[in-house]
Amino acid sequence: MKIKMDFVSNSSSTSFVYIAREMLSRDDFLAAVGVGPDSPVAPLFENMFAELKTQIDRGTVLTRVEEVDTLEDRQIYLPAVLNRMKQSIANGETVTVGQFSSENNLAEMTLCTEIFEIDSERFYINAYDNYW
Repeated sequence: MKIKMDFVSNSSSTSFVYIAREMLSRDDFLAAVGVGPDSPVAPLFENMFAELKTQIDRGTVLTRVEEVDTLEDRQIYLPAVLNRMKQSIANGETVTVGQFSSENNLAEMTLCTEIFEIDSERFYINAYDNYW
């Protein structure tokens, strides 16, 4: 039998990237995920939108390509995502990095424990960096 003596986590965190020209709106988010206002799951997705917006507001805005380069050592982002971040900064879009935690409410826990990407005409979110 082996016993782990160092750090053990029973919580999760997921880093995400948000790229857009303007702040995420509820309607844009619901349209991108394909949830109508009358859907039985609409309340959950509205709560997910609220959590996502909160975490975007708390996130770190990257304004220079060089800041993206420093993320390569600290975070696990796919090369395509890093390139998209750099290109977006060069194009004048806002690039925000943030994190979800599994220790909060159901909406944030759901965002945290699922690996997802949303690529719409209005915004881009990548949440592939998942740690359990």
